Amino acid sequence: MVRFVPERLAYPVINLWNEESNRGHRAEKLFTFAGWQLWKRTVGAPITVSLFNGKRFVAYPDCSISAGVLYTRIPNSRNILFLRKHLFGVTLVDVGANVGSVSLLLADKIQDAILFEPNPLAAARARENLALNGLHFKVFELALSDAKGEMPFESKGVDVGGHVVVKPKSLMPYHTVKCTTLDEFLLEREPSDFPISLIKIDVEGHENSVLRGMRKLLCEKRPPLVMFEYLQRTDIRETLDFFAGVEYRVFELGDGGPVAVRDRAEPLQDLFACPIECASEYGLADAVCQPGGQIE
Repeated sequence: MVRFVPERLAYPVINLWNEESNRGHRAEKLFTFAGWQLWKRTVGAPITVSLFNGKRFVAYPDCSISAGVLYTRIPNSRNILFLRKHLFGVTLVDVGANVGSVSLLLADKIQDAILFEPNPLAAARARENLALNGLHFKVFELALSDAKGEMPFESKGVDVGGHVVVKPKSLMPYHTVKCTTLDEFLLEREPSDFPISLIKIDVEGHENSVLRGMRKLLCEKRPPLVMFEYLQRTDIRETLDFFAGVEYRVFELGDGGPVAVRDRAEPLQDLFACPIECASEYGLADAVCQPGGQIE
């Protein structure tokens, strides 16, 4: 049993208190935090909770995403509210969907969603969450990359580490999963009734490979938004060069709104990209993006 150590709990409590969406609800969320910690250590069973948009979510004690859902009124609120502002009746491609939380947080703003999650347990829970809400979004147990075939994949339950694609020499336990490119996946299937308006990528450092595998889609269909996780181990120069090559603008969300990323950004955050021709829709000044991530 995990010991109830104050130092271990300080980080989530601080995040809970500072979370923008918890303003006016901090006491409620502190009470929820204490209750969930006790529930995990005694009963240990999953519970069903309501999200801010009316969708329901099954929270499991072994899942850190469940904690985020319980401890915040709107998980990752700045990014989620930005996406909700720009989504209207379209298709979401959720790469690294885990248990489907992002798709649920956006479900009332979209018509369809395609979820990719190679972890069988996480994929099963994503299907459970979708079924609970009567959503007919599709979940595919595939990893996306820049080539079709197989790849090693770390397996750590449904926690964040379960997304990590590793080299065979890794000391972490891993198994082989099927992988494909988004371009190849779409080529093999009938076109969706709804255009792709958002691609969300959360694959723990494998983002650049996923991006290379969707070049055709970005060049030809021009989906208006891509949201991708940027970690310290991500080669941001490669990312910026890629988006410059397909004429997309990379930006981050600052306190005042979107801010163009020219040559660097702070890691451990989600970044965004949009077609240059759509930049003004997000409050970005007109510019031409050159190879190397420079903007003129």
